[in-house]
Amino acid sequence: MREFPHRPFSYSTTYAALRAERAHHMGHDDTPDAATERHWRYAGSGHTPGAALIAAGVAEDIGENREIAHEEREVSR
Repeated sequence: MREFPHRPFSYSTTYAALRAERAHHMGHDDTPDAATERHWRYAGSGHTPGAALIAAGVAEDIGENREIAHEEREVSR
């Protein structure tokens, strides 16, 4: 049985190393004292009030279009 080579440890990386490389690539100075968000918090889900109104209008339009299409099929029979 042939053994497949494993990834060497030299290819292992960390998020800090990735951020530093990205900063270097983008032309930014390496900022080891950069603030990072270590604690996530739930900010909510769903639509904003304005987006909820738009979504309700779209749903109403879809319902009306379905009714019209159903009526048209009934008339054409």
